[in-house]
Amino acid sequence: MATAGSRLAEAIDLVPVGELAKGTLEALAARLSLKLELACHVGSGRGLPLAPIPGREQLDANALLEALEARATDSRLLVGVAAEDISVPVFTFVFGLARHGGRACVVSLVRADPSFYGLPANPVLRDERVVAEIRHELGHLASLEHCSDRGCLMSFAGSIERADARGTQFCGSCRDRLPVWLRGETEMPPFTGGFGGAKPP
Repeated sequence: MATAGSRLAEAIDLVPVGELAKGTLEALAARLSLKLELACHVGSGRGLPLAPIPGREQLDANALLEALEARATDSRLLVGVAAEDISVPVFTFVFGLARHGGRACVVSLVRADPSFYGLPANPVLRDERVVAEIRHELGHLASLEHCSDRGCLMSFAGSIERADARGTQFCGSCRDRLPVWLRGETEMPPFTGGFGGAKPP
């Protein structure tokens, strides 16, 4: 069942983590708002820590999440959008991170972009994937665990291929446990995107 906090959310603020291209957050907020029954806004990420994991060219997702949670309010959820790759020490990378029942999450643009894999850059596909990941992390904020249904948006994805394969819809069981604002459309148009996390090194 969704937590009281997630049920009572009034809005979502997307905030930048590092330097993002102009218009990036606005485009993501507009796309995300089509999938939620909740207002999506762009906020300030000033002062968020950009601490790297020692010995790795990745930001510490745990530190970012703690900082975002400290700024979240009872009525507004925070989504940090990082311009750099993010991870936690025990994983090689994460697409995003959230705590079950929390008030904030963080996602990265890096591995959502086809250019990371040597393919031509595709901002539209990147944004579709990032929005899917945000919705996955919002599911965790609503206290959902990873789902065993590999066609559910709440299933674990340790690669971009698995992320794309799981699609953008919640299975019936997960959807029934979500707050109304997160359930979104009953049926969503097909698309190639969405993900969860990485495998341990």
